[in-house]
Amino acid sequence: MARRQSVCGALTQKGTGCRRLAMVGASRCDRHRGDWSRYTVARRKAADRAGRGGTR
Repeated sequence: MARRQSVCGALTQKGTGCRRLAMVGASRCDRHRGDWSRYTVARRKAADRAGRGGTR
């Protein structure tokens, strides 16, 4: 069965497109996802909720 995972859409330093596979649920690979991606933001929010223990 063929793989249906997308390719990273970031540009490299040379100006060519990155050929690595994107993270599941993201449009970028692990090198290019950065702090702004939905994947990283969701993980950070989950960590914050777990750290607080549900109290405010």
